[in-house]
Amino acid sequence: MDKDKHPGSCQLSFLAAYDPAKFSAIHDEIFEHFQKAKSPEWRKELARKYGVEAALTDLATQDLVQRIINTGAEYEKTSEKFAHGIRSTPTMIINNRMVIGTLPYAHLRAIFESLLVEGEKGGTRKFLENWVDLR
Repeated sequence: MDKDKHPGSCQLSFLAAYDPAKFSAIHDEIFEHFQKAKSPEWRKELARKYGVEAALTDLATQDLVQRIINTGAEYEKTSEKFAHGIRSTPTMIINNRMVIGTLPYAHLRAIFESLLVEGEKGGTRKFLENWVDLR
């Protein structure tokens, strides 16, 4: 990656993506030990524990993670500052619509309800964040 804001995050992504059957367990362990996960030794032990050591050199896994990272290239840009529509975590794509950022439960529920209504009416496909003028 071009930057390393979160040390080891690429390796952790490879480990989690390598075996889909182990994704949830690896994901949960990473976030349970968020600070420790920055350590190369801890990541090696995690890989050994789950039998996914090959993930660190597996080109297919690295390609998969790169394709996931590039998700959003097909969406319209929301800013000249970012190359893709996706630029934040969390970013969720729900029914082919992008929801960016951490939202209070009530807001997220309203978005889901609106998507359901929109789907029933054959609505337009805009970025959800464009619904609100934040000026």
